[in-house]
Amino acid sequence: MPKQKSKTKKSALDFEISFRRVNATQKAVFAKHLSVMLKSGLTVNEAIDIASQSALGRLKKVLRGVLKSVQAGNDLASSFARYPKVFTGAFISATAAGESSGTLDKNLDYLAKQLEKEKELTGKVKGAMFYPLVVLAASFGLGLAMAFLVLPKIVPLFEGLKMELPLSTRVLIWSSHFVQSNSTALFIGIIIFVVFFVWLVRQKFIKPLTHWLFLKIPVVKGISINSNLVRFCRTLGMLLKSGLTINEALEITSETAANYHYKKALRQVSSSIGKGAKLSTNLKRYEKLFPIMAINMIRVGEESGNLEETLLYLASFYETEVDNATKSLSTIIEPALLIMIGLVVGFLAISIITPIYNITSGIKR
Repeated sequence: MPKQKSKTKKSALDFEISFRRVNATQKAVFAKHLSVMLKSGLTVNEAIDIASQSALGRLKKVLRGVLKSVQAGNDLASSFARYPKVFTGAFISATAAGESSGTLDKNLDYLAKQLEKEKELTGKVKGAMFYPLVVLAASFGLGLAMAFLVLPKIVPLFEGLKMELPLSTRVLIWSSHFVQSNSTALFIGIIIFVVFFVWLVRQKFIKPLTHWLFLKIPVVKGISINSNLVRFCRTLGMLLKSGLTINEALEITSETAANYHYKKALRQVSSSIGKGAKLSTNLKRYEKLFPIMAINMIRVGEESGNLEETLLYLASFYETEVDNATKSLSTIIEPALLIMIGLVVGFLAISIITPIYNITSGIKR
């Protein structure tokens, strides 16, 4: 009877977490374990079977499907392709190249390292944006609390004073009346605006604008460009190292690009490469996206026949640049945030303290 209860709990847990996304860490661990098992002499069927037993959540369910597909006679790459939301084009193509060249274990090892680095990069960018977003959210929350809770209690005191109030105090009183008269509409309006803004940012048609802003805003520009260069160089280098041709690798890299403008540029470069042009020559057309230093190094890599190693070196270089930029971002933004908060607090202090000071001065006289 206790065993039955434990089994029920386990199945309920599987059902609960099966809807979670398979993150980069899970895929990196899976690729690494699969590479190690294949190197040790296990067959693909055996390795996938063992990996599915140790996996959790949605990945477990996906790997069971992959195992059934492989057992039915399909190759591993086409079995991965059945789950495009879990395995990206780069993952599938590197696997296919490894199967055809007999270097599947090495290619899976490259994939594991690529996914680990991608996870680190994403974590650095998100971590850099976390602090300013928290400060802005706290400031917004404090402003709402002042408008809905504090000001309605202070304003009647000033309205009862039979004296000329300073302009800042009159503005404060007007703001308080406006909030009190339209509190319900304002609250609903804020919620609708936030929901609409989140929805709008996620739409495809707005991405050209938002991604352009990421490349132009002074504070964010460096992080955005360098992080896109890291993804471009590392993905292209890994795919070339896996055995894909430059045409195939560029086509896949363009699809995995995070920024709309990088994706568009790489698609055009990919079509030009198919006609026999060099990568470095085509990248010169997009010097605002690809720095001249990177283009020159890629040209040297093409001429020396060592393009994949050059790209991987560039990925490491720009990753260091992202790391330095994210560490200094809070130092750059903090003064601006403090000035903004100081101005708001100063306005409230002047608006409240000035009338009180005038009253006490009148009493002393």
